[in-house]
Amino acid sequence: MPVMTKMRDSMPVVFAVLAGIFLLMIIFEWGGQGTIFSPKGDAETLGTVNGYKITNKDYNQIYESLIAQAKAKEKKTNLTETEEEDISENAWDQAISQALMNRSIEKMGITVTDQEVRDALFSNPPAEIRQQFTDSLGQFHQDVYIKQLRDPRNDSIVRILEAQTRDNILHVKWQEAMVSTVRVTDTEAYIRFMTDSAKAMVQVIKFVPPQPTPQQISQVSQQDAQAYYDSHSWLYKRDDQRKFKFVAFPFTPNARDSALAMETANTIKARLAEASLNTVDTVAKELAQDYSDLPYMPRHVITMHELVNDTSLMNTKPGDAAIATVMGRLTPLRVLSIMDTAIPLYRVRHIEVGFPPVQGGPSQQQRDSTKAVADQLVAQIKAGADFAKLAEQHSTDLHSASKGGDMGWLDTGVFPKAVRAEAAQAKFGEVVGPFETPRGYDILEVMGATHRAWDIVGVPLLIKPSHQTTLMETQMANIFREQAAKNGFDEAAKAAGYRVYSDAPPAEQKGTPIFGSHLFVDWLFSASQGDVSPALKMSKQHMMMVAQLTEVLPAGPQPLEEVKSRVQEAVAMKQAVASMAPRAKQLAAQIGPNGDLAAVAAASGDASLTPVTVVMGPAESVNGIPTGEYVINNWAYSAQPGSVSPPLKGEHGYYIAKLMGRNIPSQKEFETAKPNIVRTIFQEREQRMLLDWMDKQKAKAKIVDYRIPQR
Repeated sequence: MPVMTKMRDSMPVVFAVLAGIFLLMIIFEWGGQGTIFSPKGDAETLGTVNGYKITNKDYNQIYESLIAQAKAKEKKTNLTETEEEDISENAWDQAISQALMNRSIEKMGITVTDQEVRDALFSNPPAEIRQQFTDSLGQFHQDVYIKQLRDPRNDSIVRILEAQTRDNILHVKWQEAMVSTVRVTDTEAYIRFMTDSAKAMVQVIKFVPPQPTPQQISQVSQQDAQAYYDSHSWLYKRDDQRKFKFVAFPFTPNARDSALAMETANTIKARLAEASLNTVDTVAKELAQDYSDLPYMPRHVITMHELVNDTSLMNTKPGDAAIATVMGRLTPLRVLSIMDTAIPLYRVRHIEVGFPPVQGGPSQQQRDSTKAVADQLVAQIKAGADFAKLAEQHSTDLHSASKGGDMGWLDTGVFPKAVRAEAAQAKFGEVVGPFETPRGYDILEVMGATHRAWDIVGVPLLIKPSHQTTLMETQMANIFREQAAKNGFDEAAKAAGYRVYSDAPPAEQKGTPIFGSHLFVDWLFSASQGDVSPALKMSKQHMMMVAQLTEVLPAGPQPLEEVKSRVQEAVAMKQAVASMAPRAKQLAAQIGPNGDLAAVAAASGDASLTPVTVVMGPAESVNGIPTGEYVINNWAYSAQPGSVSPPLKGEHGYYIAKLMGRNIPSQKEFETAKPNIVRTIFQEREQRMLLDWMDKQKAKAKIVDYRIPQR
């Protein structure tokens, strides 16, 4: 009876598991192409694919499944807005895929009988369902399972289970029909077997020129570039593309948003202050779940390096609650203890006066000149000049120069030995130097020092734009959109003082959508040149965007002028490889047809000719040889062991090779491995066929997306 009760009680769980399986399963090994759902929904239509409706119900089934996956994967109960937006786009793409599959199923007339559903449910339940009725000894209690299926109290669950099973069988049949023409011949299996199993040991001398310099590339003539382009235009093909320009309306937190975040921080600070030191870590974790989009900070030690400019912890005592900026995050925290590290950190800003970048290092005259500039800056600072402004104007350390020379809190160990002692002894605000370093001369100002470190637990907070802030940016984007449609895109941007971005790469329909937005790509490929988009939300970029389609680029070879630099580089590389031929021929003649590569290379006195020994398959790239140089592989599997090749011309250079040995597996070994190889190739082709089919269907489908705001 307890077993029966457990089984009966587990039926809702069983269904939930199965629902999850069907929603999360990799349909036909496609990497999760969508869930199973009925095309006959009465819900509001969200879009159409070749006239086939995608309803809110269809979409929401996929969306909720992906949300559940993400939460399980990230092990958290709430997702960020950006994560949810990404999932929304993914769900829409999967809904399109599902609609295309369902339309194909209808055209092919594929059906599933009630008997097939019953057989699947009663005789062959999915492994995850079977597991729910399997005891600790591994025995499946089919009788208990069948009783639960027939129990009237489980009717509603079983009906849903039947529907899911029906849809699963339907799609499996469709897959089988789609890939029914896939075949794998013995020859194909043998080629794969040899490619994976055959090995040749080869000694190789490489004549590989360095990459062409910018000067060599620029010297390639127009005639040579044109000739190469004409014979290699297939290398520069592109799919349909769309060029555009846009104005961005970023979701940037304002002063009000910062004030709201500080209110939250004060609330958390008060809660942390109330907690006992024994429970504060648990309390912080609970507060992070309630208030933060970031994980809480379990007990750990921080120094001024993590606090940067924030000195709010300097006067705290053990047990105090405080609010500090830790690693750039507003963080209410509790100080558990304060430690003396015995290794002080110094707050330093500096001005680097760098040596001129000359080959072989600066001359003495250049050193003296650099020192004179540094001495002059020190004199200006001591006379009252602003250190930060001089750093911005003169420091060659661009990273710190943009911050007035501020290097943050540092251990003096990062300084050259000559600098450490003076920096440690300097009074706060005192300028020391200049000190000579390998890069130039350094002028330092020590602004503070501390030995302290704080053992804390905290709740980091994101200062996010509020709904009011995002609503305001959305309204601004809509106003601009109206003005751009009325007065012209550039004119409207100029009148409003907005920057127009026109340097984004062209968008394509294949692959990851530009800006991570299928919505934007769908608009680009349905709009006409000159059209202005609705205000669209770009979640990954945290902004609203209004764009104009500026140019439609049809599929085909890119014009030479667009790829000229790539063509010139390829020609320059080809010329550089050709220049290696005389040297390779000369050395090959010295080695002879069966000579010693290492001995001849050593006698030449050129260390770059030292041969490398590699083991390679018939179509395998290996370390030590430029990728894709299969000219060596081809020779190695046609030559006699012990023989030396003539100079072999590849894409990256010339090569002289000696075949040291070769292992060719036997026919018996092939026959043993053949079933697994055939199965692997078959699965690869199935997957490739289905993916290609889906890509082609999406490319030519008429997709109407009602999610795009209609204005």
